[in-house]
Amino acid sequence: MGFSVSATMAIFFATFLFLFSVLYNSVNEAFDSVSDSLDERYDYLNDRSQTSLDITGFSYVKGSDSLEILVQNTGSIPLEINKTCLLVGGVVVAPTTMEVEGATTDLWLPLETLTITVSDPNITYDASVEPRIHLHSDAGLSSPSNMTVGDSVYMIDGTSIDVMSLNGLLDFTITDPINLISPVDLKVEGDYLYVLDQGTHVDRFDLEGNWVDKLIDDPTNTSAPKSIAVDDEYVYLVDGFSHLDRYNRSTGAFVNQLIANGGAMTAPRDVFVSAYIFVIDVASGNYHVDRYSLDGTGGTEIVSSTLLAAPGDISASAAGMEERYLCVLNNSREILVLEEDGSYLGTVSSGLSSSVAGVDVSGSIFVSDQANGLVVENIGTSIKVVTENGVSEIAML
Repeated sequence: MGFSVSATMAIFFATFLFLFSVLYNSVNEAFDSVSDSLDERYDYLNDRSQTSLDITGFSYVKGSDSLEILVQNTGSIPLEINKTCLLVGGVVVAPTTMEVEGATTDLWLPLETLTITVSDPNITYDASVEPRIHLHSDAGLSSPSNMTVGDSVYMIDGTSIDVMSLNGLLDFTITDPINLISPVDLKVEGDYLYVLDQGTHVDRFDLEGNWVDKLIDDPTNTSAPKSIAVDDEYVYLVDGFSHLDRYNRSTGAFVNQLIANGGAMTAPRDVFVSAYIFVIDVASGNYHVDRYSLDGTGGTEIVSSTLLAAPGDISASAAGMEERYLCVLNNSREILVLEEDGSYLGTVSSGLSSSVAGVDVSGSIFVSDQANGLVVENIGTSIKVVTENGVSEIAML
């Protein structure tokens, strides 16, 4: 019996040791797992505490039809670029390029700036966004009037043209007492700035403000040009408040009278060309906005006189954008924002004086205001940059 008890106790003791070993291993593995999780969480929180971003600039670049965003790593640790996420309007988008200080790399070091570009950005207008103004500057401006926006802002200021960065800083002023006498209207396209001067001819300047040539001076076909539009092929001129003429953009040669007086067009005041030809017209004292195909056909009224009061300038989003908008300077004190088919979206008036002179919609709404200088209004699309550890920064287009 003594042997039987001893054997039983041995078996019991062995079983206990086995179970204890299994339990110990399980508890130890669980502890290690919890410990590893705590270490990972500590590392995650530590990385988050050392991560910060600053969106230092953004712009819609008309020439390349792309959105460009500049983000500085203001934290103290490197960040992995391929784990950086971009949302535009709340939707995750795939950037076209991501470069640090002009180079393609995997790491984004502290104090370095990441440049993110997005082709064909889906920028949408939101009339409810407040506050709308994100910039205004009257530095260096005395009597601003018509304007055009490309990679920079070009604004007529008396007998000169002020050139500003897209964030409103004055870069330089174009003055030329021989070739720039009395600028009336202007458009930037490609490598050149086209200026309607003295209400008689079109001069061409490079983007640094150097005079290139007198491209169009044709009193036979266009005797009294009032407004100018430019696309990648042609220069369009409103002639004498009666019709629209078209010229070759490279040579300045007259092509044709694209849209004649009569029919939908009665007395055109301003023209803008993107995916369509948009014209501010007036008949019997009633203003309206018409839209034509690029060949001058299919004219139709898209904005009636019920919305308009002495409109002075018109601008449309670039042809390649997914969401295109039409902006109309109305009654020298507000900007109407419409779909490209003329459907009303909203009105921008807050922060503007009663002496607004020009408008250009290029990702943001750029306004030439004779009291405030350059005013830039948000479209209403949010930009959100998110790092690998969840730290994010938000800006508003």
